[in-house]
Amino acid sequence: MSSPEEAYWIWRTIVSPLFDVAVADTQAVGSFQVRIDSYHFGPLLLGSVAASSQEFRRAPVTIARSGVDHYLVQLYPIGGYAGDVEGRTIHVRPGDLSILDLSRTLHTRAETFQNLSLLIPRSVLEPLVRNPDGLHGRVLSGQSALGHLLATYLITVYKAAGSLSSEDGVRISNATASLVAACFGPAADAHESTAVAKRAALILTIKRYIDTNLADPSLTVDSVAREFRLSRSTLGRMFEPLGGLAAFIRARRMLRCFGEITSLAHAHRSIADIAYSWGFNNETAFSRTFRGMFDISPREARAEGALAHRTIKHLHPGSNRSGQPILAEWIQYLRV
Repeated sequence: MSSPEEAYWIWRTIVSPLFDVAVADTQAVGSFQVRIDSYHFGPLLLGSVAASSQEFRRAPVTIARSGVDHYLVQLYPIGGYAGDVEGRTIHVRPGDLSILDLSRTLHTRAETFQNLSLLIPRSVLEPLVRNPDGLHGRVLSGQSALGHLLATYLITVYKAAGSLSSEDGVRISNATASLVAACFGPAADAHESTAVAKRAALILTIKRYIDTNLADPSLTVDSVAREFRLSRSTLGRMFEPLGGLAAFIRARRMLRCFGEITSLAHAHRSIADIAYSWGFNNETAFSRTFRGMFDISPREARAEGALAHRTIKHLHPGSNRSGQPILAEWIQYLRV
């Protein structure tokens, strides 16, 4: 059993793929407690977390560092949290459920709490809902019919998790994602399901095309419009929740650059070389945009990344080759 101080610092390091966490003061560190149990259901991860009060922040630098592209659904039987998601106020009370898009920013504070947390890959949930980019920060009251239904389901699955085989888990993963989509979506109704499904599939296809071609400097809004035979205005409406298509492409390139700048595998490469390889053609402009997005310079990110890798590798020898615990492993380290 770790001391409260050790528990806090281990928790802070290992939860970093999802959040940067902080507590009020040294006294809070000295009395910190956390407990987590987790189960895998195919591509989904369901865990129970009980912990002392703390702040959770997911800033652009956290998003870039983690590489996590999931939705986080949380039920709070005890406690809750309040704060903002991209400037919008959010307040989760005991019994409520919320959904967070881990590709977006947030800053919240939770009092002493116990929750059930369900991690769903974007590729699993996104095709099932009408507006996948509008889910971030949505709260479902525990007093509502849908809230009661989803809460009861998550509690039941969690209680049965220990007796389910891996095959059982895979079978219920699709049903779980579909229920989350139906409760938070809203899902498409019968009259528009085909059109909505086609639109969601098209957006997902465009995103995958962009990710595949990020290194091509000729990738632009116009080139995407030509590739998919869509107008700029149509693409603008489709990507409006993400700040527009040009901003989406730039952000995805920046995330790739951040990942390589802070990776031990690319430590031998210059920052300029990495920037040029992802479609940027001006080092000064790149550095300015990088700082604007991550509030840190590329050189500072490289230095902090090297330190983080050494720390994680020291704490957790079972990490992957980059020194970073993979998503399926990191949550299991939280039994402190």
